[in-house]
Amino acid sequence: MTEVKKLRLDELKGWKKLRTALSYVIPYFRPYKRSVILVAVLAFFSTLFDPSLVVSIKLFMQWVAIQEHPDPRWAIAAPLFMVYLMLFRETTTFLYEYNREKLSLRVVQDLQCAVYNHFVHLSVDHYDKMSTGEMMSRTVRDVSRMQDTVPMVIDFSKHLLKFLSLAICCILMQPALTLISFVALPLTALAAVRIGNLMKTYTKKGLKQAAVINIQMQETYSGARIVKAFAQEDAEVKRYWDKMLKMLKIQFKYSRSKYLQGPAANLISSLGVALVMGIAIYWTLQKVNVISYAGWFFSLFGFPVHQTVELAPRLSWPNFWAFFTALGLMINPIRDLARVQGNFQTTYGSIERTIEVFEKEATVKEKPNAIELEPMSKEIRYENVYFKYEDQWALKDFSFVAKKGELVALVGPSGSGKTTVVNLLPRFYDVSKGKITIDGIDIRDVTLKSLRSQIGIVTQETFLFNDTVENNIKYGSPEKNLDQIIEAAKAANAHEFILGLPQGYQTIIGERGVRLSGGEKQRIAIARALLKNPPILLLDEATSSLDTEAEREVQKALDVLMKNRTTIAIAHRLSTIRNANLILVISNGEIVEQGTHDELIQKQGLYRKLYEMQFLIHENPELKAVCAEEALEKKIE
Repeated sequence: MTEVKKLRLDELKGWKKLRTALSYVIPYFRPYKRSVILVAVLAFFSTLFDPSLVVSIKLFMQWVAIQEHPDPRWAIAAPLFMVYLMLFRETTTFLYEYNREKLSLRVVQDLQCAVYNHFVHLSVDHYDKMSTGEMMSRTVRDVSRMQDTVPMVIDFSKHLLKFLSLAICCILMQPALTLISFVALPLTALAAVRIGNLMKTYTKKGLKQAAVINIQMQETYSGARIVKAFAQEDAEVKRYWDKMLKMLKIQFKYSRSKYLQGPAANLISSLGVALVMGIAIYWTLQKVNVISYAGWFFSLFGFPVHQTVELAPRLSWPNFWAFFTALGLMINPIRDLARVQGNFQTTYGSIERTIEVFEKEATVKEKPNAIELEPMSKEIRYENVYFKYEDQWALKDFSFVAKKGELVALVGPSGSGKTTVVNLLPRFYDVSKGKITIDGIDIRDVTLKSLRSQIGIVTQETFLFNDTVENNIKYGSPEKNLDQIIEAAKAANAHEFILGLPQGYQTIIGERGVRLSGGEKQRIAIARALLKNPPILLLDEATSSLDTEAEREVQKALDVLMKNRTTIAIAHRLSTIRNANLILVISNGEIVEQGTHDELIQKQGLYRKLYEMQFLIHENPELKAVCAEEALEKKIE
């Protein structure tokens, strides 16, 4: 059976594109069917005012202005009836707009959660390509513009119903003049469509520019220390100002299109009304009697009508005032229809950008029949692993075995592929060729949760949340109690400094743990890994950015953490891996040497050169300072 290719939104055009776009949004309104029906019913009742007003004017003129002996009670009844109509309209309008807003807010919340959920479950390679600011903009700003999608359809139906009801009133009173007034409708529709398309274009441009601005803000605020260290505050402000000026120009163009809608619709509609008024006055002055049956008009639609309807020019005063009141009121729904059409184009631009998010698929996927991985009991094996990042091979024919409880160290120059080796085990990325197995089971055949639950990770740049120390330590292990958290902190040599914080374990440590030193953050991360108690441990240069004293404290904690665990460690300081069971020396994605520390020293290869270089730097303070400065500059870049 041939598989039908699912077309992406950007591959569709016209009605198919619109239908596909709405198919993504409408399901989020289905849980609120009752609210949608309530809003639709309220919209219907709120449209009854205008035709009721037209009929009331005609009746009032007939029974008060035309009668020779009018009933004085009409002087009281008519104003009271008008008050009743106004009260009915304003009440239904309030209920309609309030319930529509509630519906919109609920849907926006669901959509934002759906977009957030989708982003969170995408593979790590997605985060390599899309910035944090861009994702924040799409989650918050783009989705918030979609909240009126279904209410907008109801709005459109409401204004269309109002227009049709007024049109029927006009036709019943003066069909010929009504048809003449409709000459302006195609021009109004054409103007609305063209202006709406402009609004859609400027909306998409504005959302893209807003994402660019978000990216700069996120980078500037996160990198505030670097900005200040290089005295770049004014330069960053200028960059921000330039981006805001570009945004302002787009907003000006959007506003010009948006606020041109109403005047354009009003002007064209008013020309139609003016034309009808001129013809009506001319016919009245000519005193031409024309009486005809309305059947000629309604028979077109299959409705036999046997009463006479005045075509022109014998416009009785009740008909004259009622007809032109209805004709004048028709301008509002025409203008509102144009406005809704333009607003929908604005929303459509946001829908397209949000659908782009939903069309992104995770590159690392769990098989439908994936099994639960049992706790590791034997070994981790990399078998002829290749990995390609874009067009460049990061690993080539990479093979090794890590037995249970062993320490395997990865050594090599920057960019040699060490971090890639570590990232493949928890399936942050999938191998291009070859396979990785745990106890003989391919990691692609097990559930992601069961795989990652067995792996603890401590990286060079520890990420901590803007939360309490306690919550950071038990992140990923919410079932643990405070006693277990304290025990893990003690094992990580973190308990004493935590007690020295203002609120101890309840201290908020700031964004990315900004209130802690590098060594303190690392020990919090080690405590987190200890609390998780995984059989497999991945260390990514965990002590490379620390000073000697901090490194000593962290290394003690790491020694506790690695005990009885299978550990794969990226080593920056070779002195820390002298006792490794296996050292892999990597260059350009390939293993060029492997063995224990003593074996590799005797080989006099790359490992010995790296080791002697580090020893020389350690013994020479001046050279150590130069290397530290170069490392800092590289990190900043």
